[in-house]
Amino acid sequence: MRIKLKPFIWSVSSGLILFGTGEIFARYYLGLGTPPLSIVHPTIEYMNKPNQDVYRFGNHFFTNQYGMRSEAFPKNKVNGNELRIMVFGDSVVNGGNLTDQNELATSILKDRLSKTLNKNVIVGNISAGSWGLGNWLAYVKEYGFFDADIVVLVISSHDYVDNPTFAPLNKNTHPTEYPNLALIEGVERYLPRYLPQLSNSKGVTNSEESFVVKNNESEAQIGLKDLKEFLNLAKSNSRIVLVFQHLEKWEIDSKPQEGYQRIKTTCEELGIIPTSLDTYFRKSIESGVNPYRDMIHPNRVGQMLIAKAILAKIQDFPSFKINMLDQSALRRMKR
Repeated sequence: MRIKLKPFIWSVSSGLILFGTGEIFARYYLGLGTPPLSIVHPTIEYMNKPNQDVYRFGNHFFTNQYGMRSEAFPKNKVNGNELRIMVFGDSVVNGGNLTDQNELATSILKDRLSKTLNKNVIVGNISAGSWGLGNWLAYVKEYGFFDADIVVLVISSHDYVDNPTFAPLNKNTHPTEYPNLALIEGVERYLPRYLPQLSNSKGVTNSEESFVVKNNESEAQIGLKDLKEFLNLAKSNSRIVLVFQHLEKWEIDSKPQEGYQRIKTTCEELGIIPTSLDTYFRKSIESGVNPYRDMIHPNRVGQMLIAKAILAKIQDFPSFKINMLDQSALRRMKR
């Protein structure tokens, strides 16, 4: 049977054009093909790959030489006219590829402080998706606190039992290399989220899933021990240590999980009074402005609220007011 040449060539050409158009659309319009990458680490478990600079779904995502979602800066201060704040967290602080770099709470905090202080301001975003207490502790043992004046920890109720497992990373949530084609990533990573029968077979995480955990006392003891060690190290290496407890949306509607009180009690034993973000997020919800992107992650509004809470808290410290601000700057920050 002879193949008609012209129809065959037309079919192949049309297929190639369609494929090429789809690849261009997926790569340059959707931002697929260059996901933010993670790297495996022997003690931290995993972290953001350092020195990334990508655009994803129209959002800018970059990391510095330490794997922070922040601009590059030297490890130690070069002079005294500098304020350093190191903010630790998980995907709540990291924002992921759905949050533009400029919309992060840490970026907002840096911008506002830079405009009001006569100092160079550095705010480090030390975070990664699904990090927990053991990850933060291992990170500071590896890198230190970067001469931080202020250490901030943003923690959720479930984190008290979220200990490192050193299991292989899921390429759908923590990819370690770029896919060969943007279309392949779209089919493998995102299509299953909209097709339940594929989602079940590929282990795709649903972003709407709640982080409700059952109490596991052995895991809790490990996590809370790491929390104590982390906070003690922070107190020894900075002048101010702040803890903010972030709630899932359902916790605001109902009541916090058990881990909320366990974390709060542990902090108070060390002389640190944690601040709940409940007030900020609840007030926003009651005003008709949703601060959540899903059940736990803050959207642009939520990131602004976290920045506002951190800024309000550090302004309460007399040492911060005396050493960092003049009176005119303080008045400007309170407006």
